[in-house]
Amino acid sequence: MSESDHMETFCNKSSGNFILNSTYHTNLNAHLSALSNQSSLAKYYNLTTGLASDTVHGMFLCTGDVNRTTCNSCVKTATIEIAKNCTNNRELMIRYSDKFFLLTLETQPNTSWRSTDLIPKTFGKFKERLSDKMGEVIVRSSMLSSSFTPYYLMDTTRYDNLYDLESIVQCTSYLDPGNCSTCLKLALQEIIECCSDNRWAMIWTPKCLVSFDTYDSSLPPLPPPTRSGCNKLGGMVLAVAASVLAFLL
Repeated sequence: MSESDHMETFCNKSSGNFILNSTYHTNLNAHLSALSNQSSLAKYYNLTTGLASDTVHGMFLCTGDVNRTTCNSCVKTATIEIAKNCTNNRELMIRYSDKFFLLTLETQPNTSWRSTDLIPKTFGKFKERLSDKMGEVIVRSSMLSSSFTPYYLMDTTRYDNLYDLESIVQCTSYLDPGNCSTCLKLALQEIIECCSDNRWAMIWTPKCLVSFDTYDSSLPPLPPPTRSGCNKLGGMVLAVAASVLAFLL
C-alpha cells in the first residue's frame, strides 16, 4: 500500500502551549517543512531547530519495507495532521517537542491495528509460535544497530504447510541495542495479549513497532482485510501510512 492513512493523533495537553507567531512557532513551521523535505531522501532523520526555550527537536521513521515515495507521502500527511489537530501544543508525535527525546526509551502512547478475522483452529498452537518466533526476531534485530536500516528485520516462516507467519520489528535508529530490545519486548507483550487470535496485527510506540501477518503463500493474494484499532493515549501525535511509521517530537 502506498497511500497515506492517518491513524491516530495524540496531543500532550500537559506539555503547555506555545504562542502563535512566536519564535517557537516560526521554528516549528520551518522544522516540520524540513522534515517533510528530508523524507524524500531518507527513511529516518532527526533535526534540531532554534535555541534555548525556542528549540524544536524532531524525527521521523519509516519502516524498512517501504520506498521513499511512500515515506515522503506519510510524513507530509503527518505534518498536516499535526498542524490541524494539535494547535499550540509543544509536544506531539509524528513527533516534535521542546525537549530532547531521541535517546530515551518511551513506550507510551501506543496504538495498534488488528484484523477482524480470527485465526483458524487448524493453526494449532499459534499463540506460542507467535511468541517464540517474534522473540527470536527481536533478539536478531537488536544486533542490527549498524545496518543500512538499523534494527529493522522481517522474517517469514512456513508452518505445517498451512500458513506463513510474517514478523516485522523495528526501532528508531537512535536507541541503543538494550533499549531497542526492551521496547520491542514490551510491544510484543502487548500484541500477544490483545491480538494473538487475529490474522494480523501491528503495534506502534514512540520508539519501536511490532507487526505480524498470516497468509498462505501457496494461494493467490487476498484483498485487503478490514481492520480495527485501539490505542493507549499519552501525549504526542501518530500519523501512519500503510506500513509506514512517522514520528516527530
